[in-house]
Amino acid sequence: MPANYPPYVNAYGNIPKLFEAIKSASVPPKFTNDFMQTVLGLKSTSYRAMIPLLKRLGFLDPGNVPTQAYRDFRDDAQSGAVMAKRIKDAYGDLYAANEYAHKLNKDEVTSKLKTLTGAAADDEIIPSVAGTFSNLVRLAKFDGARPSAKKNATPPSEDEEIQKKTEKGFSGRLGISYTINLNLPATTEIEVFNVIFKSLKQNILSEG
Repeated sequence: MPANYPPYVNAYGNIPKLFEAIKSASVPPKFTNDFMQTVLGLKSTSYRAMIPLLKRLGFLDPGNVPTQAYRDFRDDAQSGAVMAKRIKDAYGDLYAANEYAHKLNKDEVTSKLKTLTGAAADDEIIPSVAGTFSNLVRLAKFDGARPSAKKNATPPSEDEEIQKKTEKGFSGRLGISYTINLNLPATTEIEVFNVIFKSLKQNILSEG
């Protein structure tokens, strides 16, 4: 049996309720079982194991006195980041093996923990370690997500291009195409045609 496990409790499903209660109550001089039962209202004996967990996470000092991390966690603006830091410190070996350990699902965490601790396949504690870790992660906010491959940009459609140009305004000359139908006189005099086409060029076809 491995001699040393990362922080865990068997009743890990109670972890969210514990930290919710910590936020709502004032900071005690010492965090005791009596405090949990009378002030936090956590009367089940399963919560007794939470005190050693809080110590290993750095929320309590060896004398059960709340640390600065405990106080900072009570601030909603800081709680997620505080928990993320405590998790990374308490589960250092797991993060040394995978810097994105908090993105692993419970089965992946279990498998990684067995590898790190050398635990047997049927080890009864590792599932509790994985469950504790996963429940703590839900209370944390980690900076920086796993980098993802950038998707190729989709070229804009013709309609989008037209809309974009319309919004920005046209630059340059606006082009117009048109068709002219001429009814020419019945004559063989070339000068007549020259006059007609010259006038057409000057008055209609000119680009101005």
